[in-house]
Amino acid sequence: MSMASGDSNLTIYSDYNKTLEIAKKENKPIFLLFSKKKCQWCEKLKSKVLTSKKIEEQLNREYIVLFLDKDSDVYPKKYDIQAVPDVFLISPKEYIYTEIVGYHSKPRDYLKWFNYVRIERE
Repeated sequence: MSMASGDSNLTIYSDYNKTLEIAKKENKPIFLLFSKKKCQWCEKLKSKVLTSKKIEEQLNREYIVLFLDKDSDVYPKKYDIQAVPDVFLISPKEYIYTEIVGYHSKPRDYLKWFNYVRIERE
């Protein structure tokens, strides 16, 4: 599945278990975004930040990307979502490296979090 908005080439999955399986096979962490329908901040994150060339390249190269709807998709209860957008960067073994709550407009903030995960994986 590819990202619907803009000219993105981002591969995005929508099934938690299938994504976990792929992450294990490819030994890549998961970029997990929880959002809700009609959430303006979720849409801004998807259309403005995640379509940034640097973000998109790094996500494609280093992550398996998973978008889930907080209210309608199936996922483990350990993800206690209080607000959306809510991003988790997790290992293929479901270890949570970090959680990013809310809308952050600067792509460099996400690049810093990606660097943190890279260091944690070493």
